[in-house]
Amino acid sequence: MRWLNREKVGSLGWLSWVIINKHLDSLVSSSADAGWAGISNTGKICDMLESGVVPDFGGGGGSNEKMIRAIEQLTHKDSGYGHLFESLSPMQRLCLFSAVLAEGRPNARGVTPSNAVIVGTLAQYAAELGFEQRHFTMTENRFEKHVLQGKTRLIRAVNAEIEALSIELSV
Repeated sequence: MRWLNREKVGSLGWLSWVIINKHLDSLVSSSADAGWAGISNTGKICDMLESGVVPDFGGGGGSNEKMIRAIEQLTHKDSGYGHLFESLSPMQRLCLFSAVLAEGRPNARGVTPSNAVIVGTLAQYAAELGFEQRHFTMTENRFEKHVLQGKTRLIRAVNAEIEALSIELSV
C-alpha cells in the first residue's frame, strides 16, 4: 500500500502511519497474550501490580459486581486514538485497517498480500479486528477506493488535531 512520507520522521504521513499502527496493535492484541503497556490482560495485570492497585473480590454484597467491572476493564481495548477514526465509515475503517494489517504480514517470499487477496479474506480481517461479522462482497476497485478515502480522512483528522493542539499551546 502506498502511504506518502510514512518513512519521513516528523511528517504528517509518518505520524498518521504511527497512529494507525498503534491503534491496530490495541485492536488485534489478544486478551491472553503476553503484551505490555496495558494493552493485553497480562499487561494490564502487570501494570496494576506495579501501581499497587489490587482489586478486591473478597465476598460480600457487591463482590460479583466488582469482579465483573474489573474483568471488563481488563478486556477493554483502547489505544486513545479512536476519536481520529470517527469520520471514517465502517467500511472505510475495515478496508483501511485490513490494508495496513496486510502490509505488516508479508508471505514467505517477503511479498505483502495483493488487494485481491485482501478482498478475498476481508471477513477474516473483520473477525480479527472485532468488527461485525457479515458476508462481504466487494470488488478490488471498490476496496482501493475505501482505503484511499479512509486514509485521506485519517490524515485530515490528524492534521486537525495537530492544528487544535498548536492553537491550544499558543494561547
